[in-house]
Amino acid sequence: MVKKALSFLLLLGLVVALVACGSEDSGGSGDSGDSGDSGGSGDSGGSSDGESVELTMWVFPGMGIDEQIQKYQDENPNVKITVQEAEYADHHTNLLTALGAGSGAPDVAVVESGYIEQFKVNPNQFHNLNDYGAEDVTGDYVEWRWREASSPDGDFVLGLPTDVGPMAMAYRTDLFEDAGLPTDPDEVSAQLSTWDDYMEAGRQLYDETGVYMYNHIAEIFGVIREQGEEQYFDTDNNLIIEESEQIKKAWDVSVNSRDIQAGIERESTEYGAALARGDFATVFLPPWMLQNIKDDAPDTEGLWNVAQMPEASGNWGGSLLTVPSQSDHPQEAFDFISWLMAPEQQLEIFKQYGNFPSAQELYDNEEVINYNDPFFNREDLGAMFAEAAQRVEYVYRSPDTSTVNTIMGDSLTTIIDGQATPEEAWDNALAEIDRQLSR
Repeated sequence: MVKKALSFLLLLGLVVALVACGSEDSGGSGDSGDSGDSGGSGDSGGSSDGESVELTMWVFPGMGIDEQIQKYQDENPNVKITVQEAEYADHHTNLLTALGAGSGAPDVAVVESGYIEQFKVNPNQFHNLNDYGAEDVTGDYVEWRWREASSPDGDFVLGLPTDVGPMAMAYRTDLFEDAGLPTDPDEVSAQLSTWDDYMEAGRQLYDETGVYMYNHIAEIFGVIREQGEEQYFDTDNNLIIEESEQIKKAWDVSVNSRDIQAGIERESTEYGAALARGDFATVFLPPWMLQNIKDDAPDTEGLWNVAQMPEASGNWGGSLLTVPSQSDHPQEAFDFISWLMAPEQQLEIFKQYGNFPSAQELYDNEEVINYNDPFFNREDLGAMFAEAAQRVEYVYRSPDTSTVNTIMGDSLTTIIDGQATPEEAWDNALAEIDRQLSR
């Protein structure tokens, strides 16, 4: 690959020829041979000797990075990036299959936060980004997201963070006013600062208006679960659900608040209509989900505001950009993704698509903190979500966490369906967890 003996003019001619050839007959991620040394993030794409490099990248919809990818190619004409997009679930299944087979994986792959732990159990399937410069950008990102991206000791970095999904609480100001509750977001956050306060306000809302406080018992369980660092498993992947104070709290609040929930799951077909009718008054959501309210309930514009959640924030969404070990161009891939997720590019993605940045220096940026949406009555919406992002606690998840989440949600549903008492539902959940994890 390295042809340092060529003169400068001859090298330029070679680059032009290779780029022209690449546009007619581009090779796969392994066609250009071994990776060379790189000049670092944002300096020059491809290899340091100027040879053409093609990087394949697997993504799922909604990343909001197309314009930035094109910009990188414009600034680095010896780099061609071929993007393949698949639906969320298919994307992760395809990646797991390719990694397991030992062939077919791309140079860069997106891994969503819900899947991170499934991939971290096989670090040999990825390049350690510490070997290519990740240690130099550690401080760019919020600490809890970087911990998700890394091994417990920090020696192995799986990927670079994209956006984050700090959780807040949207609420109907008209319904709160009818119930005699505060409508100013700071006053709402103060009066509903604990989950006990939230339940008390919910009962006041229902008594005064007949409107429920939130949509479904399993929803609030998930929200509170995500507020604690220790959930179902310890860092050695031992099941600790019966000892976890956070899980006990999430369960107890969920069970004790079932009189103020509407029994409507977010994934159900009736959710959007119920939201539009005002059947419930609060929605827990990250910034990217504000659009869902606008889509489901377009006639409620101006009737919403957003406040901090009781007690703490949590995270819903966000991804990592990883470099599978099958890539023959790990340095070039790292140079690309570190440029793509640098604060400057994250700011542009946020301005264009609203993906909330993981680059913590942007939480003081005027364009972020002054972000607002006329649909919601809060002028400092960006500043509020920046505060929420800094309230998020790191959450350890096991590869089996999603399985346990499903079991717990199903068990909680049996309570409001009248199929089990809270005690029976808890025991049934533990039995099902034991059965599935023992297989």
